[in-house]
Amino acid sequence: MIELILPVFFQVMLTFGILFTLGILRYRSVSQRTVHPKDYVLMTGQDQWPVMIQRMGRSFHNQLEVPVLFYLLVVLMLITEVQDALLLNMAWLYVGLRYLHALVHILYNKVIHRFSIFILSCGVLLAMWVLFLFEINSRL
Repeated sequence: MIELILPVFFQVMLTFGILFTLGILRYRSVSQRTVHPKDYVLMTGQDQWPVMIQRMGRSFHNQLEVPVLFYLLVVLMLITEVQDALLLNMAWLYVGLRYLHALVHILYNKVIHRFSIFILSCGVLLAMWVLFLFEINSRL
C-alpha cells in the first residue's frame, strides 16, 4: 500500500514547514533584539518571547508528539502489507486534521477549537489502529 507514503510525506512537510518558519522567526527575533541569543541556548524566558514564536514552537512540538503513533502505524501497515482503502482515507483525514490543528494553533489559537480538532484527530488515529488490528487479526 505504497499510497500511504503520500499522506506521511504531507505530515512530514507540515513538520518541516513549521520548523523552518520557527527558525526564521527566531533569527529575526535575535536580529531585531526582541530576544537575546543566549535565551535560545537554554530556552529561558519563553513567556517573554513574541507570541508567534511561542505558538510556532509549541506547534512544532505538537508535530513530534501524537503523530509519532501515525508514523509507526504506517510503517507497520507497510511491513505487514495491509491494504485497506478505508485506512488510506483515514490517513488523509488524520493529516488534514493535523494541518487544521496547526493552522488554528498558529493563527488564532482558540483553545476550544484547537482541542476539538486535536480530539477528533486522535479519534481518527485510534480508529486506524483498531482497524489495523482487525485486519491483522483476520489473517491469523
